Amino acid sequence: MATTVYRGPARRQDPGREGAPLGVVTNTFKVLKMPDVDWYHYDVGERDIVLIVSIISVTHLSLFVAFIKADTGKDASVGRRRGHQLMYNLQLSLPGVFPSQGAYDGKKNIYYTRKVESGEYDAVEDNRGPQRAGGAKLKIKLSLVARFSAQDVMKYALQGKQDIINMLQIVLRQLPNIKFQTPAHLRNYRVFYTDESKAPLGVGLEAWRGLFQSVRPTLTGLSINVDISTGVMYRGGELVTLLMERFGIANVRHLELSKTDPMWVKIRQFLRGVLVTWRPNPERRQAMSIEGIVEQAGLVVFEKKGDSGPEQLNIETYYRQTHNTPLRHPRLIGVKNRKGTIVPIELCLVLPGQLFKGKLPEVGDLSRKLLDFANRKPHHRLNDIKTGISPKTLSYGETNFVRESGMQIDLNPSTVGARRLPAPRIQFHGSEADITAGSWNMARPQRRVYQPEQAPNWVAINFAQEPIFDRLGPQLVQCLQALGVNVNSSPRIQNATGQNAMTTLQSVSQLRPLPSFVLVVLPESAAEIRTLVKQWGDMMYNIPTQCCRVDKCRSANNQYCNNVALKINAKLGGVNSVPIAPVMSEWLRKVPTMIVGADIGHPGPGVNDRPSVAALVGSIDMFASRYTYAARAQQPRLELINELDNMMVEILKDFWNMSPPPTPEKKFYPQRIIFFRDGVSEGEFDKVAQQELEKIRAAFNTLAEQNQEPLAKMRQLPTVTYIVVGKRHHIRFFPRQGDAANTSRSGNCQPGLVVDSEMTSPIYFDYFLQSQAGLQGTSRPSHYTVLHDENRMSSDVLQALSFALCHVYASATSSVSIPAPVYYADKLCAYVAAYHFNPAKLPPPPSGTATTTSDDKKAEINVAQWNAALGRTKLRPRLFFL
Repeated sequence: MATTVYRGPARRQDPGREGAPLGVVTNTFKVLKMPDVDWYHYDVGERDIVLIVSIISVTHLSLFVAFIKADTGKDASVGRRRGHQLMYNLQLSLPGVFPSQGAYDGKKNIYYTRKVESGEYDAVEDNRGPQRAGGAKLKIKLSLVARFSAQDVMKYALQGKQDIINMLQIVLRQLPNIKFQTPAHLRNYRVFYTDESKAPLGVGLEAWRGLFQSVRPTLTGLSINVDISTGVMYRGGELVTLLMERFGIANVRHLELSKTDPMWVKIRQFLRGVLVTWRPNPERRQAMSIEGIVEQAGLVVFEKKGDSGPEQLNIETYYRQTHNTPLRHPRLIGVKNRKGTIVPIELCLVLPGQLFKGKLPEVGDLSRKLLDFANRKPHHRLNDIKTGISPKTLSYGETNFVRESGMQIDLNPSTVGARRLPAPRIQFHGSEADITAGSWNMARPQRRVYQPEQAPNWVAINFAQEPIFDRLGPQLVQCLQALGVNVNSSPRIQNATGQNAMTTLQSVSQLRPLPSFVLVVLPESAAEIRTLVKQWGDMMYNIPTQCCRVDKCRSANNQYCNNVALKINAKLGGVNSVPIAPVMSEWLRKVPTMIVGADIGHPGPGVNDRPSVAALVGSIDMFASRYTYAARAQQPRLELINELDNMMVEILKDFWNMSPPPTPEKKFYPQRIIFFRDGVSEGEFDKVAQQELEKIRAAFNTLAEQNQEPLAKMRQLPTVTYIVVGKRHHIRFFPRQGDAANTSRSGNCQPGLVVDSEMTSPIYFDYFLQSQAGLQGTSRPSHYTVLHDENRMSSDVLQALSFALCHVYASATSSVSIPAPVYYADKLCAYVAAYHFNPAKLPPPPSGTATTTSDDKKAEINVAQWNAALGRTKLRPRLFFL
């Protein structure tokens, strides 16, 4: 019976048996011997010291570490870089108190294998390093928080207890923490970036390669996950040069900006949070984090204390008189920090190794350069990882921190058992095909799509200012007709410009009958035209639109036109292919079942005046190939789908209305729901699952309590299986050397690889599935965690269903990396955010002088106003968002 009440993670089922067994190499390294010494945990607190100690001392020995201003006795905020240096210096200066270096995270936590004396110690400054502003002297106060026995460490680490895992993480990271003191590492403590492997991207950015490491409890013990990670960095050096490169500025005087200049907001957003130092003596200064920018920085007047009292002078005069550093361009903008310190940009130097967290600029071939750098062939990636744990970097076999703990780590990557699942067959109109290495061919022999649609009249609009349809039109018509789509071979063609875009679209909307679809050719950079086209087609006239960039259309080859044709058929409401597999028959065709994909798309880093968008897609046929949808705006970066209950009601009603059979007396609701949820971190599993399952149950109750005849037929609530699909992890699988049968042409494992034992979680029912072949780089498996299962699905059923659903993505002729409904929900979040809000109903954008909310503060927006501006297209269940 369905209860849809979360009572903790679903019980782990026995491992699956379907598929051919094999062994694969992983990027994990087993902990052969657990720590055999006691650990003493000291807390480095910056606030509420007495309160923290008094709470902890109820159950633990009481001791503690804080940075304190010696002259005032108040807490001092110390950054990670300086914290490491101060603790390192202190321990070296007092060998009698500190017989060995502790494992320190640079902020609040330090761990020793021996007890040290509590008390206050004078901080030892490094005269070669940056000094604290104002020259304030510091004391370091140590206090013991807890003692972990060797037995505690072994017991609780294998149970995934977070404070023990955190301690082991810090122990393993201690030597790299000391060696890799880049800003990128200090802000992302799990990845160690170095400039030994980097590549310029252009526009002031460069790519750096780094090493990720994390302690993972598994069914067979602790393992260390080590992987290669790529970060996009600001190019270090002159700030003026960086800005000129990023924004294509040829003359430095173009940086003499006012707050009303369109470039003002772009530069402010680009620089926010960037660490700079400045001349003179930049190596002696503490880095400053940029909070904003100011006009004519050299002319800003401030009050300076002088021998005869306060005096007024501007910044240009101050640097010339005090530092003998005249400004060449005093009218250039300057940067400021939260305290209001202003520095002219011509004096500023950007520290190297700072992560750029914004959206990559859409200029040139920047994305291609990044992919070329990041994509590493599997054998190259594995070799990089093996090199990474050598004494040169992570040094698992050399570091004193690991040796003193008694811990031993296998320096060879683990080999684990796996299985290769059989691929489904693919059914088309009147034919079937086997899948070869994760893909199938629509052209040899020529296949007709499973359910072709008709397009008796369609329109082509050309914004590209070149006669592109002479080549594109005939080739596209040929591909559509070959796929079985009945399409007019002589469409109406209209040329247009960005200036008359809406006039052209409105003229098309006056045609009778309305066109079946509109094909739009765009210039290489035409975001505004695309937005106009999508809003016109999706929200105003319910006409499917297919946009193509002119640089993709020029060759008009068969492969490109076939891909466009598949998208057009899906947008018209057709079905391109369906997978044939026993699990599809048993679980989708015998019992009415809805497959749901759910995701939340968040605004970009630093953007806090726009909402997050939550999206659901739900299947409405027995092949899980046709989908309806629901979407909502919600508070930025909220991880819970806040209106999931109302969204579920929408897609369940659509299931009733859109599913065959057509007669009301024979209609039905789904009896089972398989809910795939994307974008939930492991630390949020239980919280999100509990609240979202409550909302799903509320949706069922809403429908069951309706008095209308169609809705009253939900007499028995559907049973729900709730699965989180994870993509942002660092587990990778590699074929064993010499295993040609299980190695793809790209050097990856063959698609269908599943791992559900040995390296899976001791807490959750989970499995890894690599469903795609991978064309470039090393394929990433998806991580599935079953949190709730009223349908009592076995491991074999869950894995086979997940794999089959990776073959129903409408615009692909290969299996994709995640189930199609999850992929659709992910795309829909971005699509709705870009095109489905009515600009006339949106709140006014912030002014050019508005400040941006810092990342660590929760922004609040008027969600009701955003949802009032959010439309729902009548094009569903067509896949309009492809």
